[in-house]
Order: sequence, then C-alpha cells, then structure tokens
Amino acid sequence: MNVYTFPKSRSLRVLWTLEELKLDYTTSPVALFSTEPAASSPHPLHKVPVLEDEGSLIFETAAICQYLGEKKGDGKLYPTDALQKAKVNEWLSFSLTDLESPVWYLLKHKFLLPEALRSPAVIETTFRDASKTLDAIRFSAEQEWIAGEHFTLADIFFSHTLMWAQLCALPVNDKLTRYVARCQRREAFSKALERNNRTA
Repeated sequence: MNVYTFPKSRSLRVLWTLEELKLDYTTSPVALFSTEPAASSPHPLHKVPVLEDEGSLIFETAAICQYLGEKKGDGKLYPTDALQKAKVNEWLSFSLTDLESPVWYLLKHKFLLPEALRSPAVIETTFRDASKTLDAIRFSAEQEWIAGEHFTLADIFFSHTLMWAQLCALPVNDKLTRYVARCQRREAFSKALERNNRTA
C-alpha cells in the first residue's frame, strides 16, 4: 500500500489509521503547489490523500479509512456490528460536516489563503458557527472514546478536527481538550505525524 501525503493535511488521518492497524505502507509526499506532473497527486483535483492498493486508487479520506478498517481491521477500529458501526459513522459524519466545515473555512481565512483573499466576514461567521457546534457536543467525564468503549475511526477524525479548532483558538472545553491530549498520546498518532510531515 502507498499513500500520497502532504504535511499538516488530512493525509495524517490515513497514516494514523494504518499505524493503528499496524500495517506496512509507503508514502509518496506530494508537492501540492508544484506544476511538475511527477510531483502531483493522482486525485482528479490533485489533492491528498490517495491510497494505492493492489492496483486500485481510492480517493477521499473517509472512504480510504473505512476501506482499511473493513479490509484490514479487527472490528475495533471500524466495527462490524451494525449498531456499533452506525455510531462510528454518526461521529464520522458529524466530524466531516457540522464541525469540519466551519473549522476548515476558518482555518483557510485565518492562515492559509493569501492576505488579500481573506475575509473578516467569513472569519466571523465560521467562528460563530464552529463555536455553536462545539458548545453542543456532550462528552461525559467518564467517557474515554467518542463512539463507544474502543478507540475507532471516529476518534481519528473527531480529534484531528478538534486539533484544527484549537489552532484557530476556538472554545474547545476542558473535557474535549483532555480527550484530544489522550488521542495524541497514542503511539500510532506519533508515528503517523512524523511520517506525514516528511517532505521526501
């Protein structure tokens, strides 16, 4: 298996999944802003991540991680039980839509876009929307992982989006802050972060 990656991007989620599953893989760092074809991703929009496995290309982060969980997992990272899987999918969907959508636009307009393209109005709106979403999350002090008793794909996606929220100085409460720290202490996270940030 080979993964096309870029530092500080969503490709971290795929490498984290691979590390949790203890799978062998290689990476192909992509120069996203280069015009050289050899440095680009095979994604139709030249984005990352992309997974190559047994002659097939798989695009989009959630699809890649669900594929890995179903094909290579032990049923814990991505459950086989219908109800448990629904709970994981519930939080995957929440992380990718309700939470990541405003956080990503906030991140772009605060840090990633050229100064001339940043919009104070977008920053204000997305900060408000993301804050409202964060305030609605109920996470008990006794709850270790977001979708059940085991660490799952939901934790990878949810905690990574919360890391972006922290970078944007959004109001991530103490319980969620401790949850993010718990996820970051996992050995698989550290290994994935190191490999994802390689540029060659």
